[in-house]
Amino acid sequence: MNNKTRLPYRQVLAVMLAASGLVSLALPVLADGTVAGTSISNTANATYEDPNAPGTTIDATSNTVTVKVAEVAGITVTASGVTDVNGGQVQVGDALQYVYTVTNVGNDPTTFRVPNLATVTGPASVSGNLEISTDGGTTWTAITGADQLTPSIEAGGSVLVRVPVTVAAGAQANDLINVTLGDTPGDSQNQLRNPNGGDVYTVDNADGTGGNEVDGAPVNGTREAGMTQQVTVASTLKTYALATVLKSRSDYSDAGTPQITDDTLTYDLSIRVEGTDPTGNGITPAPLVGQSITVDTVASSRILVSDAIPKDTELAVAPTAPPGWEVVYTIDPVTTDANAAQWTTTAPTNLNTVTRIGFVNNPAVVTSVAPGSTVSGFAIQVKVAAGAVAPLTVNNMAQLFGQTPGTNVPVYDESGDQNPSNYDGTTPPTGTDTNNDGVPDTTPTVNDGYIDDPTDATATGTDPGNNNNGTGPDGEANVFVISEPTASAVQNGPENAPDAVGPTSVDDDFTNKSSLVPPDTAPGSTLDPAPVAFTNTVKNAGTDAGELKLEPKAPADPTDLPDGTTVTVTYGADSVSYEYNGGNFAIVSSTTGGTPITIPNFDPNDTINYGVEVNLPADTPLSTDAADTEPEKGFPVPIVASIDNYTTDANNDGVKDGGNDGAVDATNETIDRVYTGFLKMLKESRILPGSGPAPATADTTFSTDEKNPSPGNIIEYRISYTNISEAQAGTGNVLLNASNVQIVEDGTLSTVLGDGKNNWALDNDSDGKLDTSNIVGSASDSGASTITFFNGKPATSAGADQTGTTFSTDVTKYVNTITGLVAPAEQRTFTFQRKMN
Repeated sequence: MNNKTRLPYRQVLAVMLAASGLVSLALPVLADGTVAGTSISNTANATYEDPNAPGTTIDATSNTVTVKVAEVAGITVTASGVTDVNGGQVQVGDALQYVYTVTNVGNDPTTFRVPNLATVTGPASVSGNLEISTDGGTTWTAITGADQLTPSIEAGGSVLVRVPVTVAAGAQANDLINVTLGDTPGDSQNQLRNPNGGDVYTVDNADGTGGNEVDGAPVNGTREAGMTQQVTVASTLKTYALATVLKSRSDYSDAGTPQITDDTLTYDLSIRVEGTDPTGNGITPAPLVGQSITVDTVASSRILVSDAIPKDTELAVAPTAPPGWEVVYTIDPVTTDANAAQWTTTAPTNLNTVTRIGFVNNPAVVTSVAPGSTVSGFAIQVKVAAGAVAPLTVNNMAQLFGQTPGTNVPVYDESGDQNPSNYDGTTPPTGTDTNNDGVPDTTPTVNDGYIDDPTDATATGTDPGNNNNGTGPDGEANVFVISEPTASAVQNGPENAPDAVGPTSVDDDFTNKSSLVPPDTAPGSTLDPAPVAFTNTVKNAGTDAGELKLEPKAPADPTDLPDGTTVTVTYGADSVSYEYNGGNFAIVSSTTGGTPITIPNFDPNDTINYGVEVNLPADTPLSTDAADTEPEKGFPVPIVASIDNYTTDANNDGVKDGGNDGAVDATNETIDRVYTGFLKMLKESRILPGSGPAPATADTTFSTDEKNPSPGNIIEYRISYTNISEAQAGTGNVLLNASNVQIVEDGTLSTVLGDGKNNWALDNDSDGKLDTSNIVGSASDSGASTITFFNGKPATSAGADQTGTTFSTDVTKYVNTITGLVAPAEQRTFTFQRKMN
């Protein structure tokens, strides 16, 4: 008997109708980045059964429906570092160069309008024409008129803009020099243009220009962006590209056969250029540009992502590159370092001769990767080579090669950890920092990236969680062991991922979900969460059939789950409910006569889904109240799948169907984890001098403590918001991403002085003016977001980033709408400033 889940007939029919266009569909809205004019077709395929003929599979194919992607304009301006041409500390008369990256984040080629001006606040002034570079900073062209249109920039491409500034006489230590390119409220990105002098904005290419240009105007109009960079007088500027190559194993297939020589492994790679300095060395992050790489016999400036084909494997298929990048191959010996190899864009006839696979930027499209950007979409699949034997340990590590604009010092990183540019925490790569300023100034030592024996693997280090959280200098290898099938094996994991791998093993993979948290639930509160439902998938990964059992067990730390938690396991018409107390689960109700759910005739390669419902008790604390030092912030319920294999074939059909002895032959666990909220908000303040007296020293540091500002001082508020849920560690786990995040700061909520609600935009002392006023340009988010401003009381009137002393002339509410997702373990900040009147 096969126990496999199938879609009910009506559900299959609904899927077919929706896919075929027979259900009413709205006009599609597709994400920026899909190439304008692209025609996307969709043909649905389905399988189903007639209930009167069970076991007979019927195939159905729909008609084809298409949509054409609209042209969408998009622009970002990002800070890309400041250089002191004179070297040393920033002093009077020094020439500074502020660099910005202007990127096309739309889906169609565009030109950018760059003005020959920038806004400077502080003791400095623009001291010449602004300049544009289209080759990653190798050459610069001065803007000689009032403005200049860049060449056409492909989607995903960028140009650099450089602003020359001279420090003015009278500049004092700790004075701030702010330079803004563009003119948008709060340095907002990719907003509909509001015409002002100094705008940096998109200019759609003329129809018929050629190339990839799509006729017509962008559906979202002309877009603009701006960015401010800050330098402190008497500081020493350190600019460097902090780039990280990330690698994870996304798939493993054994091809359903006992031998391993048809097994495949798939790896996903990405590169991240830091927008802030994680090393703590005071570095101003710069864009990543190319270094000299030989491609098709020509040496040119390229960014290279390289991966040596692991020992005892070979390239399975020719990869594809993300837009703006090209796949390159080399057959040079692995003893030749990747940046010294001869690369070609033509795949060899025999892929098994490839020793390294690589990806390089197409300089006609991508000239640099801006700080704060991540490029993903690099994927490599390898297969086990002929003659390899099990168990086979596959070690793999990716490498990244580039450069900081305007320097000759290469940027080099190896995968396996979160440290950029092969830093080890705060320490630069060995031998690269000759002046001990925390920034490499000589060429780093490049490894071959090929791990050929256990000694080499030990020296390299490993990334045990398959999540780039390895530790140690340089990079760490992604390690996977391929074994031959066994008679007894069971895989139990998240829905459709029974083979998921957790942070440390196959027994701590997980599905994370959150209960609802009512509005205005303050930190320190408790609640009675509603039940949370999970779907898990279990597979017989052995060669023998058997009897499957499903039941919960206590967490590794029994105190991680509160007493009184109810867990219900369901399969088919059966359900068994357990109550957790004192580190043990006891059955409290069931349809099985008081025994765990047991499924007979669980055949090899059978896959089934089952349900789990977790009901936490009353007075459960918020997950976001857990201390930052606690590794576990959710409430985990491990579910154990165990199999008791059959030993005899009663009906002589070649399949074992009886003779099990009641003993467990194999087990596997997965964790269903409930969070009671997972976006932690921490609000802090600090006092800046402004035009008032110097604040107390204790008040100048961000904290939750009460502050005592004086008139003229500036209050800076910082809201740190953190996704405290479990990050991806391993493969196949179900994460909690925070989407549609919106932070509202309304300063008019107080009705009675001292009621604890926001009153920073009120006239609490009744002197006829607001107690605090907005500092224009101070509202910002550490990531991509759109900040909107409101005035009035109540603060319901949309307004501008303005300052005044009345409800109608000042900002009384800020709304920060976050772009994209806040990923697990990611922390971002939203800050704004108010001047004490």
